[in-house]
Amino acid sequence: MAQPEITQQTDNSSKAHWQDSEVDVLLHHLVENRAAGGDGGNFSMPTYNSAAAAINADQAIQTIGPLKTGKMVKTKWTLLKKTFNQIEIYRGVSGFHWDNVCGAGIEGVAAASIWDAYVAPKVCHYENILRHYQLCRG
Repeated sequence: MAQPEITQQTDNSSKAHWQDSEVDVLLHHLVENRAAGGDGGNFSMPTYNSAAAAINADQAIQTIGPLKTGKMVKTKWTLLKKTFNQIEIYRGVSGFHWDNVCGAGIEGVAAASIWDAYVAPKVCHYENILRHYQLCRG
């Protein structure tokens, strides 16, 4: 007996895959529309939808995966904001180094273990965390 052909895509196919160029467009869009986010950076769905439209309309970006939606943008912004807030907390702790050129300057096992224990578990890993942090600071 022939098996029916499966045409439904798995849930993984609908996950957003973010490239740095897409994150840059997202952050620039939110900076341009920061008044819509109020003091806390809590944007509404129309702002997330317009950010998704800006990302999807950028012809220079070769999107991986599905086109971005407002919900995907909201999720990404939540993670970026969490990263930003954790770095701000890290910066404020006496004895921890941070500068806007070199970041945390993590060199050596001891510094890496502090970073891993203090910040890394609370945020997603980004290869360009310093650049994203600087964009968030505006």
